[in-house]
Formats: sequence, structure tokens, C-alpha cells
Amino acid sequence: MRLYDSILEFSLTAPKCAVEEFVVGWRGSFLRLADGRWGVGSTPRTEDEPLSTREDHTKNLLSLDSHGLASLVVSPYPQEFASASASLSAIVPSPSSGSSLDHLSSVLSGEKVFVFAPEPCVVDTLRDWNCDISIFDDKNRGRRSYPVWASSQYLGSGGWLWLGPDSLRDRRILTLEPFFRSCQGVILHGPGIPFIPSVFKAFGVTHLITTVSTGSDMSTVKRYISAGGSPWMCPSLIWRFFSLLYMEGKAK
Repeated sequence: MRLYDSILEFSLTAPKCAVEEFVVGWRGSFLRLADGRWGVGSTPRTEDEPLSTREDHTKNLLSLDSHGLASLVVSPYPQEFASASASLSAIVPSPSSGSSLDHLSSVLSGEKVFVFAPEPCVVDTLRDWNCDISIFDDKNRGRRSYPVWASSQYLGSGGWLWLGPDSLRDRRILTLEPFFRSCQGVILHGPGIPFIPSVFKAFGVTHLITTVSTGSDMSTVKRYISAGGSPWMCPSLIWRFFSLLYMEGKAK
């Protein structure tokens, strides 16, 4: 759990603020704070329905400020994690200085990429980039798709490891950490990933893919998320790619 302790240790040094708006959509979440900061989070997949809610969770979420919501990053419940990831994105935002995803496309083109429980649109993107992908997902089967338990047979062969935000909620990032050194690179993509390079770099993540609020059209992003759209496909949301290999300090 040291990873989560470190995430909260850094995140909760950001100014605390009341929540002005909050939306949990089918594929993402949106949060705006009273001081104008805003962020986009991840709504995890559930077994039986797009969204699974509990009334006690809802009442609690509506009573919390930005720090209270961020602290729920340790929660296994989808509704609470969606809230936490949006808050983390708002209070520890990514800078706009990262590389565009076009740069990532050139890095990964033709490379072997291992992907865990990805959204279909992410799989489509990786195939468009001509990646040699293998998917590990216990909920779906298809071309080059395997059960998660089989991943240990493949990860020692090199290649890139691509982890989505769900890997934080279900703790899969912790179980896969022993394989990080045998991978060519470890990519953690958002939304809802707080920009704390030193924490993720120390854990073994080599690259982050995050959303950027500065320059994005907030009102259009909120409407897109509210309508059930995936943040990955939102035309008004800016994504940036960061290599952590040469970054130092919590704010770089």
C-alpha cells in the first residue's frame, strides 16, 4: 500500500476546496471545484451494469471536499473511485508541457504491448498505431486476448506494459510490479492519474498518459462525460504523454 500512501501524501498538500460540480458518467467522471480547478476521472467497469451505485456512498460523496474525495482512491467501489480519480486530477493536474500522443504512436509502432482490461477504444487506438498487442482480461475474450492469470507466462519476454486507471482500483498494479523490470517500459494512462512523477517513477512506472485541463474546453468536456462518452475519445480533452525516466521532483 506504500504507493497509495505516497499518492495521498503528495496530493493532500494541494489546497483543499469545496466541490461545485460533480458528474459520474458511464465511462468517466468530471469534477469542478469552487475555486475553478477541474478534472476528469475514470469510471471503472463493473461486472453486471455500466454503473453500480449505493445510496450511502452517494450521500457521503456529496458531503466531502476535494481532499475527502481524493482519499477514496483506496476504495474498491467504482462510484467512490470515480470520485477520487476526478478529484486527484483536479488538485494535482498535469502540465501542458508533455508530448502529444502522436509522439507516443511513433514510439510504440511495431512494438509488442501487453494491455490489461482496456477500453475497446484504447485497443482500437493501439491497433491503429500498428502495435503488436496482447490483451489480458478476465471479462472478455477475442483475438489475442487471454485470462489475466496467464500474463506471467508472457511478461518476461520484454515488450511494453500498458496499464489503465482500473489497475489502481483493483490493485493489479501492485501484483504486476515484480514484472516491471523485464519490460521495455511501463505506461500508466488516465484519466484520473495525479501528476506526481516522483511517486510513479520510484514505483517503476516509466511513462504517464494524462489529461490536461489547461486549454481544454471545460463545458464541452463535461457535456461529453455526462452523455456517457469515453474521455479517451473526447475531442475537447487534451492528452499528454510524459516520460518519467529523466524527470526529478514531485512537480516535474
